[in-house]
Amino acid sequence: MTRKISVVTTFHQAGYEKYGRRMIQTFLANWPQHITLHVYAEKTPVTESADNLQVHDLEAECPGLLNFKSLYGHNPRYRGETAFGPGNGRKIPGMGFRWDAIRFSHKVYAICHAANHTGSDLVFWMDADMVCHSPISQGFIDEMVPEWAGVAYLGRRKKFTETGLYALNLTQSPTRELVAQMQACYDHADIDLFTLTEWHDCWVFDTKRALVQQRHPHWRQLDWSADLTMGEGHPLINTAWGDYLDHLKGDRKELGRSKRKDLVAPRSHGYWHHT
Repeated sequence: MTRKISVVTTFHQAGYEKYGRRMIQTFLANWPQHITLHVYAEKTPVTESADNLQVHDLEAECPGLLNFKSLYGHNPRYRGETAFGPGNGRKIPGMGFRWDAIRFSHKVYAICHAANHTGSDLVFWMDADMVCHSPISQGFIDEMVPEWAGVAYLGRRKKFTETGLYALNLTQSPTRELVAQMQACYDHADIDLFTLTEWHDCWVFDTKRALVQQRHPHWRQLDWSADLTMGEGHPLINTAWGDYLDHLKGDRKELGRSKRKDLVAPRSHGYWHHT
């Protein structure tokens, strides 16, 4: 039986113009047509249309997000703008994206809403600065997220997970528990999110995933980048996904593709010959 599969992303107006439009267009050109892209747009009209594209009003469909932002959005502490104490020169506690709870709350509320309302068996989160440069087959997707895997992700040995792309197998009850835990982390931020070491979605994903694993020892996970010995900073393009996807993190958005130095080893796929 074919699984019902969805891909989820979100962006604001500036993000749509800078990278989101390209993400949508390359998705529609290269993903199987029976897989739906759910775009949670923040005050942004989307001009693309297709049978497998659904555009959601992020704020209208995620009232929990609005409540979270109304409680904390005007406080610089929750935007990564207030130091908690002295740092080590590179990282000052409280300063920067690691404590920008507002920025990353959009991702969590969008993926949780999609998981709870699309009726999908398998839901992928995909950052809006992703490019799908080559056609993806259903067979490849089944290989990357086999039915036994409750969750599949891009792990990094010395750092938190890269959450630019991950997959949730919602046919498994522990995975649905993970979704509930992630949303509750923000719904009850004072006693949950803001008690964590860092406040971004990667940290939430790892923390709650570990909690669910502890409660369900037989729940199986798949780390797509487990075999990487280098390149943990930009793992996606160094896994099998790199034959189909590129992740334009940071200044790569201006370049239009990842950098040659991001590759752990040369790739044979034609897209990377131009890097």
